[in-house]
Amino acid sequence: MKKIFLISTLVLSSLTFANDKAIYGTDSRIDVNDSNNPAQKYAAHSVAAMIPKFAMQELSDTTVSLADHLSLRDMMGVCDFERFAHQPSISSCTGFLVSPTHLVTAGHCVQTEEDCSSSNWVFDYKLQTGTDERVGNVSKSSVYSCKKIVKSELRRTIFTKKDWAVIELDRPVTNRAPLKLSKKAPSKGDNLYVIGTPSGLPLKIATGVVRSKHFSYFRTNLDSYAGNSGSPVLNTKTNEVEGILVRGDTDYVELFGRCNTSITYKENEGRGEDVSYIKDVRSLLKLK
Repeated sequence: MKKIFLISTLVLSSLTFANDKAIYGTDSRIDVNDSNNPAQKYAAHSVAAMIPKFAMQELSDTTVSLADHLSLRDMMGVCDFERFAHQPSISSCTGFLVSPTHLVTAGHCVQTEEDCSSSNWVFDYKLQTGTDERVGNVSKSSVYSCKKIVKSELRRTIFTKKDWAVIELDRPVTNRAPLKLSKKAPSKGDNLYVIGTPSGLPLKIATGVVRSKHFSYFRTNLDSYAGNSGSPVLNTKTNEVEGILVRGDTDYVELFGRCNTSITYKENEGRGEDVSYIKDVRSLLKLK
């Protein structure tokens, strides 16, 4: 289970962080709007944050306010010098669109009907400029609820480690294209990128490679954290989803008993970050 440090007991019961992630080499995380890659920005348009319903409030028929005053420093007890310390940290998992009505995430994020009903899925959970530290209000049209869990699988044995879920949303998603799912497994050394909400932060993009391949998952050196669970991991060359980010190294270590700072490994050290293959989702959705 995750070894994370939460200050706010108010949100502890609602966060579904379950597996640690970490930094490998130089921290490659960037805000979506800081990316110079149009394909990455386009894919991010179809990625949603899982945010507890109590952390948002309807302001009008068209606008929702997020409790984005809760910063990474507040929620995770990170040091002031930690990257993104003053950005909001209210997302518990990440998901991505695979059809107009279906979203994919990690299996440990939505195991029960309570998981389904207690959070909303929010697209456009991102900073608008490089100087922003708050997301601000979002359009109500970007907020969806979980109608039902189509299937959630969380199985870890000596033979397999499956961790994925498909949920049905309350209504069809418009003006956003489902991400394309790869038909074959990636090769060792393939370049990848992940889009998600590390430690609950607004959407970030990070890059890495395939380190090794296993029966039901592959391992990478993507810079990711709790909250990235459920993030799509895409092939840099094809921009197709290769898998779902699900687990990895420990995120933070306490510094002199005062605050928490990210654990950093050399590029090829550490256990790495595990990604469930997308093939089970393709089979469930009966994609050719």
